[in-house]
Amino acid sequence: MSHFQASRHSARTSAQLKAETREATSIEIRNEIEAERQEIEERTERLKAMRLARENAET
Repeated sequence: MSHFQASRHSARTSAQLKAETREATSIEIRNEIEAERQEIEERTERLKAMRLARENAET
């Protein structure tokens, strides 16, 4: 009976470790996506400023 309980404990620990790994991975992915969004927003703002400056120079 002791072996069965240890086995259940190992399975539960394994499930917990898998959940923690999934959570850590999803946090990393969210952080990467957010960094990419930030880069895109910065590039868009820079390009918009350049376009507006060019339009103002033409008029």
